[in-house]
Amino acid sequence: MPKIKNMEDIPDVQGDTSGFPNKKIKKVGIRNVIVPLKILRKDGTVNISSGNISIYTNLIESIKGANMSRYSILIEDFLLHEDLNLRELIRKMLPATVEKLGATNSYIKIKFDYFLVKEAPVSKIKSYSNYECVIEGRFDGVNQKYYLTVKVPYTSCCPCSKKISEYGAHNQRSFAEVKVELINNEILWIEDIVDIVESCASAPIINTLKRNDEAFQTELMYENPRFVEDMSRLIGEKLDKHLDVQISDYVVVIEHQESIHTYDAISVLTAGRELQ
Repeated sequence: MPKIKNMEDIPDVQGDTSGFPNKKIKKVGIRNVIVPLKILRKDGTVNISSGNISIYTNLIESIKGANMSRYSILIEDFLLHEDLNLRELIRKMLPATVEKLGATNSYIKIKFDYFLVKEAPVSKIKSYSNYECVIEGRFDGVNQKYYLTVKVPYTSCCPCSKKISEYGAHNQRSFAEVKVELINNEILWIEDIVDIVESCASAPIINTLKRNDEAFQTELMYENPRFVEDMSRLIGEKLDKHLDVQISDYVVVIEHQESIHTYDAISVLTAGRELQ
């Protein structure tokens, strides 16, 4: 049976500053911490998912190594005792991380799947749609910044194919990855970003469709052809209405996975501020 040791009797290896270069480290910490996650939706219901968390601080020259267990303990303490608002969770964790680790800045990223119930256009059958999301927070010891990224799948119909063909047009599964910098204390819901993207698309993707739904979706796509450039500009135009209200910056990355080519078509649009 191993002997139980007192903490004061165990040497602090990280605290030994001999024999290593005195250099600042920008980020040190842990990532790929998988935890259960409950997230409040816009309508008041709860999204149950798993979260992949990364948490880092800087490391000053006089400290050899960070105490890695403290990062994990912080994550578990907050997730076990805090509410379902991820923004508030990060807001509290950022300064606590700096304090517990003896750092001057901190960074937290939480990746998670977000599920919304979508309704078929004709039959009204309901099914789940999944959106890959990331919420990030940065703290420099004075100011905090928050970022939300949502990846929205949709269907696009090629305008060129429709124009030059005697009948039909090719479609492709497509993705809009929208990253926004949130203004402090303001909220732009994940649902808001999903709605923006889907309102610009040829058609939204809905998992469960009957034949009359599929006919409706096919004709909807044909009536709303979109290039990658069209999508980035249309989404940017709608995001502009939220600038300096809920968000201070954004970047939109559009990907059309071509059905008649082996490559993907890409378009990137920004608000022209800090995010690139």
